[in-house]
Amino acid sequence: MSKQTPRQPSKQGQTGNKQSNNQSSRQTTNTSLKPIGPANKQTANAPVKRPSPASKPSTRQAIKQERREEEKRRRLEEQRRAVRRKRFLLASVVAAVLLASAITAYVLLNARNSTAKNPNALPTEQVFNSAYQPVDGIYCDQLEQTAYHIHVHLTIWIDGQQVAVPQGVGIASDQSCFYWLHTHDSTGVIHIEAPATASLTLENFLNIWGQPQFSQLGFHNELSESAGWTIYVDGKQVQGDFKSVVFTEHKVITIMYNSPNAKPDTVYNFPQGL
Repeated sequence: MSKQTPRQPSKQGQTGNKQSNNQSSRQTTNTSLKPIGPANKQTANAPVKRPSPASKPSTRQAIKQERREEEKRRRLEEQRRAVRRKRFLLASVVAAVLLASAITAYVLLNARNSTAKNPNALPTEQVFNSAYQPVDGIYCDQLEQTAYHIHVHLTIWIDGQQVAVPQGVGIASDQSCFYWLHTHDSTGVIHIEAPATASLTLENFLNIWGQPQFSQLGFHNELSESAGWTIYVDGKQVQGDFKSVVFTEHKVITIMYNSPNAKPDTVYNFPQGL
């Protein structure tokens, strides 16, 4: 019995020391394993973290906003260009209307002045040669008109002598234009070639003949007188001013100044085609 008593405390003490040593060893082991734990992994990976996805929407929104601003500026510039184009077009239309109005007023004024002597004058034509201005509203046209084309014959007696109606009355010396009343020869045939039917008279023809441009054709001063003349149309005497005789197709006219013994023409054989 005395042998067992001393051994028991020794065993228990050994057992306690073993447990204490085991716990210390475990704690030491756990402490040494901490560097490979999840917390250490997070610490190691922290420096290489990527930017947060929250920054991407902000960048996209800025790009979209910039695009919207650019599109807004583009539309605004296009609107400005459209306004400038409209203003330019409007100004052009206004200028064209004003120009047309000015031209119309000028033409009407000239037509009124040209037809003051002849209320039956035809519409205004174009002046092709500035040296040959309209006479009684009758223009010197570049070409002979065909819309109204008739012929009359005129015989003139002055102081008992027959006076020829010269060639070239109403035709520019350079052939650049033709008045609606003119002569192509000295037979006394007057050509009436107008752009429309008109009531043209002997006065109109004599006024053209009396222009300075035809002074070389021997206009007689007596033709400017309204008195002292005897008038025959188709061989029949008529009363009134000889200048008021209206031209109609193939009319035969004889006028006499101080020529009591002269005989009027009753007929005239117009050439074929006239």
